[in-house]
Amino acid sequence: MQGEYTMDRIVQSYMESFLISQQIEEKDQSKQFEMFASYCAVEQHYTDTYNLADIITAEGGDCGIDAIAIIINGTMITSEEEVDDLIELNKKLSEINFVFIQAKTTSNFDYGDMGTFGTGVKDFFSEHPQMVRNELLEEKSKLVEYIFSKATYIKRKPICYLYYVTTGKWVDDQNCAGRMDIARNDLLDMNIFDDVKYIPVGSDLLQKLYRSTIDVVETEINFENKILLPDILNVTQSYLGFIDYNEYLKLVTGDNGEIRKSVFYDNVRDYQGDNPVNHEMAETVSSDPYKFVLFNNGVTVICKKLSYLRNKFTLTDYQIVNGCQTSHVLFNNRESIKDGLQIPIKLIETENDETVNQIIKATNRQTQVSDEQLIALNEFHRKLEAFYGTFSGTNRLYYERRSKQYSYGSDIEKVRIVSIAMQIKSIASMFYDKPHLASRYYGKLLSSIDGVFSDDHQLLPYYTSAYTLYRLEFLFRNKTLPSQYRKFKYYILMMLKYSLTDERIPEMNARKMNKLCEKILKVTNDNMKLTEEVNKVTSLIDKYVEDITSNESTKSGSLVDNLKSEFRMQA
Repeated sequence: MQGEYTMDRIVQSYMESFLISQQIEEKDQSKQFEMFASYCAVEQHYTDTYNLADIITAEGGDCGIDAIAIIINGTMITSEEEVDDLIELNKKLSEINFVFIQAKTTSNFDYGDMGTFGTGVKDFFSEHPQMVRNELLEEKSKLVEYIFSKATYIKRKPICYLYYVTTGKWVDDQNCAGRMDIARNDLLDMNIFDDVKYIPVGSDLLQKLYRSTIDVVETEINFENKILLPDILNVTQSYLGFIDYNEYLKLVTGDNGEIRKSVFYDNVRDYQGDNPVNHEMAETVSSDPYKFVLFNNGVTVICKKLSYLRNKFTLTDYQIVNGCQTSHVLFNNRESIKDGLQIPIKLIETENDETVNQIIKATNRQTQVSDEQLIALNEFHRKLEAFYGTFSGTNRLYYERRSKQYSYGSDIEKVRIVSIAMQIKSIASMFYDKPHLASRYYGKLLSSIDGVFSDDHQLLPYYTSAYTLYRLEFLFRNKTLPSQYRKFKYYILMMLKYSLTDERIPEMNARKMNKLCEKILKVTNDNMKLTEEVNKVTSLIDKYVEDITSNESTKSGSLVDNLKSEFRMQA
């Protein structure tokens, strides 16, 4: 990125808050802005916890592309194995979104740069690319090629988003708009996209995008046809009724006009695409909308706060815990739905976690939702969340059982949030010796580990694995550790465990396991000692991996065996 660095004070303030929340120590303001802009754009499509390093591509040979996010069935994809696992789980790839970002700190929209960005994206998808690509871009390209190779499972062509972000003001300049149209049409002509959206983001919209990542979701609806349910223990108030389709749409549609993924309960929100049930539902809303209220089981909405004036209800911090398929079908058919369609709805205000869990389990047992999808409701995870809370200061991490649990209205550094997926990957790698499976979709990884999250397990190993991963990411992010080893971070977790003990690794339910964890944490908390240990174990990676730039080497079970053999020889 080049050009004069000009930024209004609000964007500057937001960016500084973002850098703190992500523990980014990068001094180059252009690179800071690239990361900030990329985060704001991707958060409009994916709201779970993820690592920025997995989307940033900006360096030499980036084709004018600063970041790329690949999102399938509501999951951010970083490996071919995750694609395979989603196919096995869902039997299809029903929603594919490609998100590209180009960020410029200049105070104007340059139509030449906007055209170059479009050309770079087109070349990225070309079967015969002409532009030089860096390693990060090449990895993303290979992943996209793999996705398209699974064409028989793709039920709808992908949607491609291009975000061109500056610190200036968008005034709908004819030259810029023309370049956007050319780029969009060029990509549509490739006949691989259902739609292409080129979005110019100036200072005002950028502020709005960032605010959407930290503000509590709040929506006002008109709810006339309702009855107040009798008093229920731990429920402040609850209503049963039916709501006009246009009012319901307000609950599930974001400011950008896209479906609001974050309001669907975590892990129970994968849209199943045009399966027989959803197809029949779509037929009903189009051909016989007045009967929809009779045929549909309805949706259940739980909110932290519910206020009303007559029939105007304001829902604050709400989640749709049952009705993901209904919501997506209604949203996808919004152009053909006639006035008068009504949706059965239960509206519940409660802040009691146990009550929320009971409602989620009960409503989702009526549909085909697996135990794996309801994992966050298990008692073990509530205990683990509380255990994380016993640490303070620089050792504090936050175990996120629900999506966005710690995101709204808090000053928590986002990199300190540990999602269930991150926990599974870290514990599997460090204490179950499965770093080669960490690139898989976490549900698949979970099924390959016997006994994980057992009630009799010590809790400290779970925290230790997540905290060590957090510390490794910090050192990689701020370039204390060589970046080429980041792809082996899960192997490093495993090797650190073996490197720091001469004894047999205790069982997960043994008290001796806590002593080992304390030993690991003592090293992990010291930058110098941790760096020294990591450098020592990465020398073993050099010994057994011929090409450390290749992602394939991170999926090798034989590499696990070879590395473990080194520590047996040292014992």
